[in-house]
Amino acid sequence: MEETPEIDELCQEARRCLKQGELDRAMALFQQALEVDSGHVLALEGLAAACFYAESYDEAIEHFGRLAELTPRDAKPQINLGAVHSRLKQYPQAVESLRKAVQKDSQSSEAFYNLGIAYRNLEEMGMATTAYREALRLNPEMSEAHVNLGNLYVEMSNFRSAITHYNEALKLKPGLQRAEAGLRKAEEATKASQTQFSPFGRLVDATKENPADVASGGGRVLSSVERGKDRRAILELASEIHDSSNDVKEQLKSEMVAVLLDLGRSISEGADRASNIVETQDEFESTVERSMALRRRLRKAMQALEDHEQQMNRSEFDEG
Repeated sequence: MEETPEIDELCQEARRCLKQGELDRAMALFQQALEVDSGHVLALEGLAAACFYAESYDEAIEHFGRLAELTPRDAKPQINLGAVHSRLKQYPQAVESLRKAVQKDSQSSEAFYNLGIAYRNLEEMGMATTAYREALRLNPEMSEAHVNLGNLYVEMSNFRSAITHYNEALKLKPGLQRAEAGLRKAEEATKASQTQFSPFGRLVDATKENPADVASGGGRVLSSVERGKDRRAILELASEIHDSSNDVKEQLKSEMVAVLLDLGRSISEGADRASNIVETQDEFESTVERSMALRRRLRKAMQALEDHEQQMNRSEFDEG
């Protein structure tokens, strides 16, 4: 590519228009520059950016794709392609472009950040978590990455880690509303998760309050209203067991596997990522804790259902 005064002037004026939001004028000037030199990288990059801001996303993809062909070693066109695909909600294509970007530049925090966004929208929580954590390892001052990672941790009920990242975001940008809102939500969820409660109400001792309601065998006879409540309680508990089972399965699929893979990569890369090994190890321990908590929740619900069934059986036996 050979620079000429004409192209330089066209690109300079086009960039000025782009900065001032004169998108149509900017696109026209970049096009003129490309008519002089169809492979002019700066003109092509500027035209692609102008198309993106003008929401001409298909054209932006075309131009960023051409730029990627002209600069095969540069990760930036692939990162920008990923951003455009994400804007179009084409998340599988976004992941494909961003993975290519990471292969070209494994030190690009922007590539990993955008990869986290794409994976999150594909509901691949474990992969999204890994991508955001890598972005923050490369650039700890990405406040938006801290917020997005905090939001992910809230979705996975890892409130302690969520609070840590929201606080980090607020250190970097005091007053950041998304971080403040997320922090409040995580703190409230932490308090709620510490509250212990029984899934069933407690009946008044019938023998003391209303002896007439007690059958000769001493069993408590439930009214039709009480039996309806009992059925609803069983259905609610069955739903809790079902949801708990799904949570255990999803946590294993989307989080545990990704953390184990990340830990394995960190160990295999050795000293270059020694600091990340410790962080990944902490994340693995936290993941195991969440897995155990989910299993305790499932066991508790199943035990409550079993206890309730035994209680009802005893009541029916006594009534007989």
